[in-house]
Amino acid sequence: MAYQALYRKYRPKRFMEVIGQEHITTILKNQIAEGHVAHAYLFTGTRGTGKTSTAKIFAKALNCDAPQSGEPCGECASCRIAEAGNVDIIELDAASNTGVEDMRALIDKARFAPLDLRVKVYIIDEAHMLSKSAFNALLKTLEEPPAHVVFILATTEPQSIPATIVSRCQRFDFHRLRVADITACMEGVLQNAGASIEKEGMLAIARAAEGGMRDALSLADQCISFCGGKVTAEDVYGVLGSMESDFLFDVAEALITDNRDAALRLLERVVNEGRDLSVFAQDLARHFRALLLAKLCGHCSDILDCTEDAMRRYIEQAKHCGEKRLSRAIDILLGATANLKWLALPRVQLECAFVRITTPEEEPHSVDLLLERIEQLEAKVKNGIPVQAAPVQAAPQKAESVKPSKAETDDRPPWEDAPIPAAEDDYVPPSDMDAPPVQEEEPPAAKPTPAAGDPKALWEAARSALQKKNPTLAVLALKAVEFHRDGDTLVVAFDKKAFYDAFSKAENHKLTADALAETAGNMKLRFIMAGESAAAPALSLEDAARKAFGSMLEIID
Repeated sequence: MAYQALYRKYRPKRFMEVIGQEHITTILKNQIAEGHVAHAYLFTGTRGTGKTSTAKIFAKALNCDAPQSGEPCGECASCRIAEAGNVDIIELDAASNTGVEDMRALIDKARFAPLDLRVKVYIIDEAHMLSKSAFNALLKTLEEPPAHVVFILATTEPQSIPATIVSRCQRFDFHRLRVADITACMEGVLQNAGASIEKEGMLAIARAAEGGMRDALSLADQCISFCGGKVTAEDVYGVLGSMESDFLFDVAEALITDNRDAALRLLERVVNEGRDLSVFAQDLARHFRALLLAKLCGHCSDILDCTEDAMRRYIEQAKHCGEKRLSRAIDILLGATANLKWLALPRVQLECAFVRITTPEEEPHSVDLLLERIEQLEAKVKNGIPVQAAPVQAAPQKAESVKPSKAETDDRPPWEDAPIPAAEDDYVPPSDMDAPPVQEEEPPAAKPTPAAGDPKALWEAARSALQKKNPTLAVLALKAVEFHRDGDTLVVAFDKKAFYDAFSKAENHKLTADALAETAGNMKLRFIMAGESAAAPALSLEDAARKAFGSMLEIID
């Protein structure tokens, strides 16, 4: 007799054997027990979650002569006929019967009464593969089928099913199976098959199955064929092409502690053992995800589907790194995983990813990167590791000494030429005056008043006072090029109209004039363009406001 795969040999035959879908099997059993069976059903969910198996059990229960609380008895003649396969339970592969002619043939056959059973059941698998015309042909029959017909549509892509079809069916969404459910079911199947797999190996298979029972049993079948009836965790990792959990902890420890040499040597071991680099990168990304969740949530074995021992190790390792570091490592690993299949040298991609994770200081500067570096420094200080200060580089000073030509600066907007404003408390206005050093014993009253200085000193004092009120305007004040005194008026000239217009606005003119008055008594202020006569009549505040706003200005006494 030909060998039969585990997932086929141990397919569920009753609703109670379908794991992880109690929210669906309970409803179906109640409908059968109460006689409230619908004419059409839509089963949706990812692969291997039990859609087709549930449809077959439902078809058998509909025709059972003595159902037990909605469950098929499995002993009556109808159950035996349905279990052996019958012309009244039709399984149709929509991927092979996509055309409208196939649907018309199905509709013509549906009119005939069943031969051996009470209800004729059509199970249309991968229903999303049907063409638009096939769906339209099925539409009317699906809405009002003959009394002896029930349609069950199964699909992994419910978004591809037309809304007109979905609205005529009762929809049931099959959930992904939890790791604990998969391992529990796998233990029973392996016991019946006379084989065994170590617990860690079954956990690795359950995680690799990604919520699908069929995938898990297929992997277990493959492991048994490779190793015989007794399979170790190491054998499972060899079949899956991944590394054991202890190895992942070692790699993560090397990356967290910035031990680049150890991380690259561990990657060399993965390559030498012939493991799949794509699988390894995915497993490492999952490991860092587990560390991040352990850092954020603490004990979360229910989310990670892991053992208590693994949860304890995740929490312990997560204590030595920050959230930003873990998040950036996940982003880098996921990006590398996405590129592996397109590269001729996937190993180089992973090596570059490891280098990026272990050298955050060489990454482009960003807020997240700065926060990550702060987390690293805090961890080092907490652990008593001395932190070396980075050497001060003189490159920025050299860059300041190189001034762009006038042709390069004429087309720049003002905000590109203006330097970055300093903090209010630390800001020191630049000045060309070489003031003598102040002796500690010299009283403050001996300092000369700003009004006694030259026009440029008056402007610098006013700009220093303006810094506390409007830092942006104080930065633009650095663009003044000429300074004159016309009696009790300080005349300031700009060589660009953008700066002149900015200070000529009424609110800015008043703000600057008030700053000058605070430092130079009753000194007045006037702005001109470079090259204009400094003796031009000064505009009053009202005239300046009328010049700026025109007819829009309304003066109220």
